[in-house]
Amino acid sequence: MINLPEIQKLYFKEVQELNKGLGETEKIKKHVLIADEWSVGNGLITPTLKVKRRAITAKYKDVIDKMFADN
Repeated sequence: MINLPEIQKLYFKEVQELNKGLGETEKIKKHVLIADEWSVGNGLITPTLKVKRRAITAKYKDVIDKMFADN
C-alpha cells in the first residue's frame, strides 16, 4: 500500500505541513515510507519504547544510503 501514489502524496503533504513552522535546518527534506513495524520483538525499539538507532541504521542501511546518494 505504501507504494501507491495516493499514499505517497498524502504523506508528502503531511511532511510539507509539518515543515511550515520549522527553520531551514530543521525541515524534513527527504523521507521514505517503510512497511515494517518497529517493535521490541524485532529489536528495533527498547522495552521502554526508545528507538535503537544502531539497529535501525544497520537494518535500513541500503535505504538510508540511497536517500543521501540522490543529492
